[in-house]
Amino acid sequence: MTEEQKKVEVRYVVMAALILAVIGIVLYFLPSDGVHADAMLNRLKIAIGFTVLALVFLFGFAILICIANGSMDLSDLLSEVGGKGASMSRFQLLIFTLVIALSLFLLVVSQNRFPTVPPEVLTLLGISASTYAVSKGIQLSAPTSSGTPSDQAKGDAKAASAQSGT
Repeated sequence: MTEEQKKVEVRYVVMAALILAVIGIVLYFLPSDGVHADAMLNRLKIAIGFTVLALVFLFGFAILICIANGSMDLSDLLSEVGGKGASMSRFQLLIFTLVIALSLFLLVVSQNRFPTVPPEVLTLLGISASTYAVSKGIQLSAPTSSGTPSDQAKGDAKAASAQSGT
């Protein structure tokens, strides 16, 4: 990362912090119908909610900017180790996670409260994550062209000790 890119990122962070501070202050000082404790608490809840919403939006926007200008590479998001093609287990985990997150978000928006998550949904998400973990374990335990994984580890340890001079 170049020095210019770091300066741009610092500018984005400072701009986001200033926007959030302004939003929080404006929302906090919204007029209320009195000096009741409930009205003040509701104003504070609204201010915090909108500030968090703005923060999530700005983080998402910053990620989109990084993707657009090429500083964030997503080409390896679904690929196998070594670039052998797309990983079906990664794709499945990504899709399940996005579908469940979007569904919960829509339920929260429509009901104004966090819904109870059915155990079946958690089971499906756990199965998907377990499938990814097992496929990752199989990939890492597969023998390489230089022998078994333990032989490869021994060779790596010898190379590391030779470099350190011991």
